Amino acid sequence: MKKRHWIRAGILGLIAVAVLVTGIILLNDSEKDQNTEQRETMSVGFGQLKTVTIGGVTYREKPAVTTLLICGIDKPEATERITEDSYRDGGQADFLLLIAIDHTDKKIHQLQLERDTMAEIDILGIFGNEVGTRTEQLCLAHSFGATPEDNAKYTIRAVERLLDGMEIDGYYMIDYSAISTLNDALGGVKVKIDFDMTNLNPAWTKGSTVTLKGKEAETFVRARKSVGEGTNKERMERQNEFMRNAITKMKQGIANDLSFGEQVLDGLRELSVSNMTSKRLAEEMYKAREYETLAVEHPEGEYTIGKDGFVEFHMKEGAAVDWVLEHLYSRE
Repeated sequence: MKKRHWIRAGILGLIAVAVLVTGIILLNDSEKDQNTEQRETMSVGFGQLKTVTIGGVTYREKPAVTTLLICGIDKPEATERITEDSYRDGGQADFLLLIAIDHTDKKIHQLQLERDTMAEIDILGIFGNEVGTRTEQLCLAHSFGATPEDNAKYTIRAVERLLDGMEIDGYYMIDYSAISTLNDALGGVKVKIDFDMTNLNPAWTKGSTVTLKGKEAETFVRARKSVGEGTNKERMERQNEFMRNAITKMKQGIANDLSFGEQVLDGLRELSVSNMTSKRLAEEMYKAREYETLAVEHPEGEYTIGKDGFVEFHMKEGAAVDWVLEHLYSRE
């Protein structure tokens, strides 16, 4: 499937959404099988393991860690869609943030995945049937499927494969156009301008601090080519800036009023899809309001230009396994 030539970073604003949901905790009521397996590779996947031995070191899965994938979705305009009933125009997941909530240590770990990460994704035929997998940019996994739930399913599959089979407990996916709604619901998010952005807003001089209002939030998180060197890496830095400040405001609101989180989520309902209700999300956000939210991490890797002329990010071998072992497992 041909990818659009330029990367629309509108989803960056969705990072704000990711941040607001960073406090979400999913309760896992079902007991998993207590399997023990010793091996030198992780090809079978973390999801099937409680204990694993690698290089002579034994790791045990932490007893109370919940994972949540938050994605910002850039949907094609109606004129760009293949057909009205197409199974391949669900939009791209331009922003992907995996959150691991450690209830024991009361910490929230964050792993942001580059949208251009080369990954194994499911491919659907014109009648919606699965016809195999192909190595493509991770963001494209979301484009397949007839419904938002299907789009989410194929995105989850791709990320789980990328993380060597680790099971993801829940998801929250939202359209990038929600950024203005979110920003205003939080009373405006304050950010620092690290690059000269006066071509977008005269007040956005380098080094200044501004409170974003309305459409300004979308502009701040979407702009790429006209800012700095025009790289996605720089844009991701702005995502993190918006995210840090948005979560601070969300925590303040929830601390004062539990219903605040639910009100914000309800306002975003029509632009989002999740396997959890707004009420459930809000309740879990409240429970995690005092958890330590650690800095966003990024897997090591390198950027290249593919044969088709599009950017590709190749994750360093073993980077995914290392992150999962560090945050979801502990040494025995």
